[in-house]
Amino acid sequence: MTTTPAVRSGRSRDGADRPSSRPALSPPAVGVLLVLAAFVAAAWSRRWTVDDGFIVFRVVDHVLSGHGPVFNVGERVEAVTSPLWLAALVLTRAVVPVPVEWLAVTIGLVLATAGLAFAMAGAGRLASPARGRLVPAGALVWLGLPPAWDFATAGLESGLGTAWLGACCWGLARLATRTKAPAPAVGRGAGTPVGLAILVGLGPVVRPDFGIFSIVFVVAVLLCADRNRRTWVVVPSSSAVVPGVVEIARMGYYASLLPNTLLAKEASLSNWPQGWKYLVDFVSPYALAVPVAVIAWLIVRDSRDDDRARRIARLAPAAGGVLYAVAVVRGGGDFMHARLLLPALFAVLAPVALVRVRATVDVAAVAVLGCWAALSAVAFRAPVIEGPGDGISDQRAFYVEQAGVSNPVTLADFASYARVTRGARAARVAAEGRRALIVDEQVHPLAPSATPTVVYEAGAVGLASAAAGEDVYVLDRLGLGDAYTARQRLETRTRPGHDKPLPMAWVWGRYGVLSAVPADEVDRARAARSALACDPLSELDLAITRPLTPRRFFDNLAAAPRLTALRFPSDPQAAVDALCRTGRRG
Repeated sequence: MTTTPAVRSGRSRDGADRPSSRPALSPPAVGVLLVLAAFVAAAWSRRWTVDDGFIVFRVVDHVLSGHGPVFNVGERVEAVTSPLWLAALVLTRAVVPVPVEWLAVTIGLVLATAGLAFAMAGAGRLASPARGRLVPAGALVWLGLPPAWDFATAGLESGLGTAWLGACCWGLARLATRTKAPAPAVGRGAGTPVGLAILVGLGPVVRPDFGIFSIVFVVAVLLCADRNRRTWVVVPSSSAVVPGVVEIARMGYYASLLPNTLLAKEASLSNWPQGWKYLVDFVSPYALAVPVAVIAWLIVRDSRDDDRARRIARLAPAAGGVLYAVAVVRGGGDFMHARLLLPALFAVLAPVALVRVRATVDVAAVAVLGCWAALSAVAFRAPVIEGPGDGISDQRAFYVEQAGVSNPVTLADFASYARVTRGARAARVAAEGRRALIVDEQVHPLAPSATPTVVYEAGAVGLASAAAGEDVYVLDRLGLGDAYTARQRLETRTRPGHDKPLPMAWVWGRYGVLSAVPADEVDRARAARSALACDPLSELDLAITRPLTPRRFFDNLAAAPRLTALRFPSDPQAAVDALCRTGRRG
């Protein structure tokens, strides 16, 4: 992985030979650079932005406009799953005058490439010191996988996740291969890897479910670090500092223990049959069983030759990847093809991103991976499915088709897409100063007392909300950006992440537009309005809409566990029966 100075013969002016001081790249370094360059080229050729990326961009705009990290102005709902990704975009956009879409694409690609480089650097350190040439094995698998190219951009936190995983693998490799220092004096705690502990603890800030990786990495750091009591206290506590601060801020600001996105998707519930479909949908199109089997053999082969610390550093990422994959399958996966399983695969590949080829069987194994990678890059593709069936789709292919351009990145690239044109219409209604509820392209007058003034009801809200602008309240009937929808009780399983669509009776009742309600829905709409006035939904309303005073912050801290656990029936009358026993809001 590293560049090594090579002594080259040169001639002085007097004709005498003398060594040259110019460094030369070693063969492993050339291979690494070629892999990284090929990955950048492949990912850039498929640059794009997914609909959910525009949800993040809307929140970025609100932060920079002074409204806070919210989806709708005046309502504190955490619609972004990754606090660290949001922070990265906000800080960058504040100083770089570039459209946020292009910032997300560029930063995501840089981070994804850095993660692959870190993984190879770490694997190079762990590689057996025996004779043989370092070659990219696991890195070839990642390079040959089209979904890895797609989600290197996409506007989501995938590139950040890859960078964090790669950096953790590199940090563990450094810790496992460091030169042991003399034993420190008792109580002084020299050798405690505080920086690495903080790094591996960032998992829940990258994505809450990355806490699985953080736990595995913290254990690995403890097992590899110097054995003293201070280490066993400092490492876990250091790793918990940043996630702990973020969690307290989340509870006080949003009155929730988890991002609203996870509540909407009911990530804590199991859905093994759908999860198995999601796993097969990822493994089958790319014949992933072949490279994964070879990678598993390489991990076991190299672990046999390692000392204890190297073995831990090699096995920990792979173990974390397996546990993470099991958690994803248990939860039912996602509707985006491959997205949630990519971190698990990367973690498994990282310990053998570079391997040392020593025997004929090693050459054969790498040759198999190289052939698979070439075939996968050129020929293997997932089917494009949007809507029926198992609900899983190749999102990039779908949005390229909808936008009509090969690399849809900015909102302008989607200008002809129906979600954008509808959102733009809502923006025009707001610009006209009208009070309106917009449902299915029909504009209904809002009650004079209703707030906000323009409400646009939508399903997929990323592109639609970006087109609507900050003056329009976008009601997310799938719940990513709506605190009420996310807290409905899950009653039937449908498309992953879309299991709890808000019945229209709640929309009519919530905004008092009873004149537009179909006759057979009037009673349900009135029941919904009654349920919203009852505890604990009235408590939720106060928690997320009242000004954030110190008193409100501490009240939200206390209420967060209760409001996170809150679930109510989607049927309005059943919700009245379940909720309206403790009194109404005054």
